[in-house]
Parts: sequence; structure tokens; C-alpha cells
Amino acid sequence: MGDRRKGSGRTKAFLVDEVHRRHGGLTKKEATEIVDTIFSTVKATLVDGEAVRIRNFGVFEVKRRAGRQGVDPSSGEPLYIPPHKGLHFRPSKRLKKNVDREEEQEEQ
Repeated sequence: MGDRRKGSGRTKAFLVDEVHRRHGGLTKKEATEIVDTIFSTVKATLVDGEAVRIRNFGVFEVKRRAGRQGVDPSSGEPLYIPPHKGLHFRPSKRLKKNVDREEEQEEQ
């Protein structure tokens, strides 16, 4: 799927181009609508507090984090970090295995 140099990221435009390229009957506008629909659905689901499970890819979920005591790194002063929600991604076993396989091939 394109350039595999380290540090080369992918953008929404890249995803739209891939959908358009792989499904030749779609216009660029239709491909953009599909990608936008997927992202907005994932976002709305997470905002509602539900997890998004994508088979063979992973799980996106919102986790509540308790308040805790921390330290200001610049001054060393103690400070309170209030409770908050954080986004968490847990990759599937298959995704982990594929990433590991790619790493092994690059080392050879």
C-alpha cells in the first residue's frame, strides 16, 4: 500500500485516493463521502461512550482515568491531575502479527 519509508504517514486524502482507486466505479466525491461517514460514525460512537470493534484490526474505546497526584516536571511541585477520559486503541492479534512480520522482513 504505497510508500513504506519510516516516518511516512497517511492522511485522510490518502485514504480517499485508495477507496477511489480500488473501487473504480466511484467518483472522488463519493469516495470522500464514504471515508467521512466511517470517521464520523466512529467518532459519534466513541462520544456516546461505546467501543468500536473492527474485526482483525482492533478496538477503539474511551477509558475513564481517575484523578491522581502528579509532579510538575519544570518545577518539581506536586499537582493534582483531575479525572478525565482518554482514547485507547487495542490492536487485534492478527494486526500485531502482521506488523511483527513486516518488522522481521525489514530487518533481513
